[in-house]
Amino acid sequence: VPGSGDESSSDNIYYRAYTPSEFGYSGDFNVEGADFFLSFSDFLGNNPTHDYTVRFYISDAAFPGGSLTEIASLDLQATAADNEMLIEARLDTPLTVQATQEIIIGVDIPAALDVPDNYDVRIGINGAGEDAPSYLTSVGCEITTPTDATAIGFPDNHMILDLAGSGSLAVDSAIASQISMYPNPVNNVLNISVPSSIQIEAATMYDILGKGTQVEVSANNTINTSSLASGVYLLTINTNEGNITKKVVKQ
Repeated sequence: VPGSGDESSSDNIYYRAYTPSEFGYSGDFNVEGADFFLSFSDFLGNNPTHDYTVRFYISDAAFPGGSLTEIASLDLQATAADNEMLIEARLDTPLTVQATQEIIIGVDIPAALDVPDNYDVRIGINGAGEDAPSYLTSVGCEITTPTDATAIGFPDNHMILDLAGSGSLAVDSAIASQISMYPNPVNNVLNISVPSSIQIEAATMYDILGKGTQVEVSANNTINTSSLASGVYLLTINTNEGNITKKVVKQ
């Protein structure tokens, strides 16, 4: 309760799940770590240090179902200096999995100290919303299985928690040489050149955090990119002959 003098945070493990193949990767995928923000409120100014762990899991069923098996972890420390800062947690050695393997990230933050040395530490949230559910467990709150935050009364708890890694982008070899995009880098309009036998059915643009936005392809096969922020994107195009993913740089 803000301003009550007894603010502190309970234990929580915050979860998000990713399948690299859904973002255009094929073959081996190297799990390198996770990116997220922290919220850290030091009410008394004692500059406490809080130990926590980033865990990586696989499951025997699609998340949030099934039983989780931990495949890697990384121990970290947080202080008030980390409040609203991007945490780029990286494993010492990347973990190689198949791109079709679902990877579950869990940021395991133990309970903070209670009064009189109380403080509050939790994962950062995104006020602009999310494109997939956020989950958590908490021993102190008797939430023993990963549960959608909305289902327990936190509809605005849109966690920022992203998988970091690398691999080979999947390309349908039958159409790879038949589709081109220009200019790249692009300012406002991206042109897609396709033969008349190939019909574009849908297109999705992914930013560096893995958030996908379906973009409209005009009748003359152009995409208006003027509203996109500058940066690197992955554009996946679905056609009647197969799919292709290419990197696009927005200036």
